[in-house]
Formats: sequence, structure tokens, C-alpha cells
Amino acid sequence: MNDLEEEDVQPEVEADFIWDDGKVAKLNYEALGKRLAISGDLFRSPQHGSGLIQLLSNAKHATISKATDLLPVIVDRVRVLVMKDGKVKGSRINAADLNAMLRSEAFLNQFVPVDRLTAVPLYLPDYTLTVPGFNDGGVGNRILYSGDVPTISNELEAINAFLSVMQFESNADRTNTIAAALTVLLHNFWHGGKPVVLVTATKSHAGKDTIIAFASGTNKSVSISYQATSWAVERSFVGAVKTNPDAAVIVVENARLDGREKVIASAFLERFATDPEPQLFSTGTGAAIRVRNEFVLAISTNFGSVSEDILNRAISIHLNPVGNIADRDSPIGNPKLEFLPANREKIASELLGMIERWKTAGKPLDDDARHPFGPWAKVVGGILRVNGFTDFLANYGNRKTSDDPIRRGLGILGSSQPDEWLASGEWAKLAVDLGLEKSVIPAADQGTDAGRKRGIGVVLTNHRDETLVVEMEAGITTLRLEKERRRWSGGEPQTKYRFATLETNEVKI
Repeated sequence: MNDLEEEDVQPEVEADFIWDDGKVAKLNYEALGKRLAISGDLFRSPQHGSGLIQLLSNAKHATISKATDLLPVIVDRVRVLVMKDGKVKGSRINAADLNAMLRSEAFLNQFVPVDRLTAVPLYLPDYTLTVPGFNDGGVGNRILYSGDVPTISNELEAINAFLSVMQFESNADRTNTIAAALTVLLHNFWHGGKPVVLVTATKSHAGKDTIIAFASGTNKSVSISYQATSWAVERSFVGAVKTNPDAAVIVVENARLDGREKVIASAFLERFATDPEPQLFSTGTGAAIRVRNEFVLAISTNFGSVSEDILNRAISIHLNPVGNIADRDSPIGNPKLEFLPANREKIASELLGMIERWKTAGKPLDDDARHPFGPWAKVVGGILRVNGFTDFLANYGNRKTSDDPIRRGLGILGSSQPDEWLASGEWAKLAVDLGLEKSVIPAADQGTDAGRKRGIGVVLTNHRDETLVVEMEAGITTLRLEKERRRWSGGEPQTKYRFATLETNEVKI
């Protein structure tokens, strides 16, 4: 006899629900699902056909995925009478039907779906902070939060203590670090519209991974290795997401070039960053799945320039430590191994406080923020402004010039002859003289005067009207690449280019 079945039930036992074994299974499944849903503490799991979730009294939850899980739930809520051909057969539904129900849409559709399970507090679309238990933020944002009531701080003590020991290149890099942390905190917003957190440094062990750990906060992160081929990156990424579906941050850790590449690039990562609901599949990782893009991508590197497409999608943080890193004396102890673990919850409460102050101020947007991901930039910029952080994204043009080898080469080329109108052949000769041929002239056009002239003309035209920020010993110069075709000194029409000086900030000694 099946241990979930009972043969001799007294007919006089009162029943709340009649399970008729003579009916089509679908009708029994639907009816029992409706009866159980009345309790209000049962929800269907986010994954298709994967059972129920029971909300417990302490705001924690239990997964109901098999017959032995479901039976006590039914017993505690409903007095069942199993009938067949008008005769009482028992008071327990057989295990086969219980297991089938937990994978049947006829049964599961009777329950309110949960889109996300989280032990970390999240904001709903209207910026209401989740409370313990079920939070209905509408389709896609029905959240079951199993954590405690979030603590909200009015201070920035832990955040400022951390920032004070990190050797940022500029105040913009410092502010962008807070922006990255806010982006992770709000990672369920802006699907396919969040930037890649790009952390670079001039030295190893400068703190790149520490910055990413700070930004990740109490959210889970998972790291993958950079591979030269996009398909290899994709396979690692898909495997990481499938085995860590609750991760908020996917980190491409310590990416470096292998000598054959010019830039760190991945068509997959570039595409993923802008896809609201990417389909993830790679050979060896199982069946394809479609996910809501609530992930934040992060890349750390010392050892290579980054592709233009990634730079366009990035928020950049650059570390420029001075002196021997091993001799550095930190007043907060080891930032990554000591300070962050001890203060992670405090930092999280301070970040929540930043958002709450922004809400109190009326949720003003930063209309001056300029980034391809405009809605993200306006909100995060607004939060930063209310809390006194300045220079958000002020290094955007500078990092694009510094981290893109073509832009960096063009900046050096232009700063050698600023404001001079020259033809493409003249710029090509100058590039060779400065040792920039491989940087600013496509490989197929290198080696001959005619090829160099043609190749650099294409590159200059493609970057027309772009702004280049060039850091030299004398200071920082901002240039704009311009193109014009006209008669020069009365001669035949000719196309020329110049790097017009927009601003020069000299180093003061």
C-alpha cells in the first residue's frame, strides 16, 4: 500500500474538498488549487512547472517541489475525501497525482506567481522598499523577501571611510564607485539599460576587485574568466548564470590580452548589456533559457584596452596608486578582507539612506548626465546630487580616450599638431614618425604610403566630431576632430582634418 494512501475512511467524516478519482485529472487539479490558494500563503515558483513556495510566519519561505512536501500542506488546510464511483476511497491523494500537480499548469495557475525570491531588500518600480513577506510590485516585480526589516542610515560614515583609502585617479572615479553600488542596489531596474562597471588600474593589486566587492554589497556576485573568443566567454557566462540564478553581479575578473589581441572585446557581452530579455544558450550548458536582464556586468583589468562598444556601455572607475602598494598603510585595515566584510551591512544601510533622501527630495533627476543609458544616468545622477556627490560621469570622455587604443593614438597624433588642417597623407606620415602606425591605421593599410593615406582617412572620418581628452606631461587637453572639404588657398577642392583645441588645463607646479 502506498504510504500516502488510506483505504478505510469513515463515511461520516466531514470534508472540505471532494477529490473524485472518476473525474478528469485536470478538473481535480484546478479545484484543489483554488481551494488551497484561499489560505494566501502559497505562491507558485518563478520557474515554470517547478512547484509552490510557502510563506512562513517569520517571513522565510519553504519550497514545495514533491509529494512529501505537498501532503502536509494539504492536511493542514483542507479535509480531503477521495471518492470513486460514489464510494469513499480514502482521505489522502496518491503520490503520483501530488507530484503531477506540482508540475501542472492546471494546478499552479491557481496561485499568485512570485517573480523573485530574495534575502536582500529591493526596490519596487515606484521605489517602495520591500518589506518582509510578499511584495506585489506588478508583473515582473512580485517579490518574496525573506530578510529582516531593512535598516536605513542617515550617515555616510562607512562609505566615506572606504572611499578615503582607495587611490582614485579623480573625483569622478570616486563618485562613479558610489554610482556602481547604487546600480547594483537597483539592479532590478533598467533591463538592458545598465552600464558595465569597468574598473581599471595602473598597477596590479591596486584594488580593482575591492571596488567591485564594495559595489556588489550584500548582493551575490559570481566571477568568470575572460577568454579571447566570444563563444568561450558566452559559455562561461551562461554556465555561471544557470548555476547562480540569484546572482546580481557577473564579474569578468582581471581580464587581460594574450598578445594577439589589441583590445578586450566580446560581442556576447556587448549584446547582453543592451538586451532586456536575453536568451542564454551555449553548448555544454543545457537547454536555452530566457531571463530578465537584472544583472550588472563588471570587468576589471590592468592589462589591456577595452573595445569601443564596451566603453560606450560602461561606467569607468580608474585607480592610480602612487608608490609601493605593499607598503601602503590603511587606517581601516585591509579594505577587501577586513573592512568590507565587517561593514557590509552598514554600507548597505547607508546606500538605502541615500535613496530614501532622494525620495524625500521629490526624486529629482540629473538632466545634465550624459550617457548612452540615459534613464539610468538621470536617476543615479539625481541620487548622487541630493547626497552631495559631484562629477558623476565627468571622466566619461577621458576614459574613452585612455582605454580605447585608436582614440588614444588619435589624441597623441592630434596633440602633436593641434589646430592644424592637414590632408590624410600628411597625418599618415606624422603617425609613422610618432610610432602610431599600428594604433591609428588599420592593419590591411599599413606598409605603403598609399595604403596609410587611405586607411587613416577612413579612421579620421569615422571619428569626425568626436571629443578626445589627452593627458600629457604639460596637462590635459581636450580636442575635437574636425573634417572639412573646400578649396584651400585657391587650389582644387581637398579634404583636410584638424584637431581643434577646446580646452587646456596645464599642470601647476
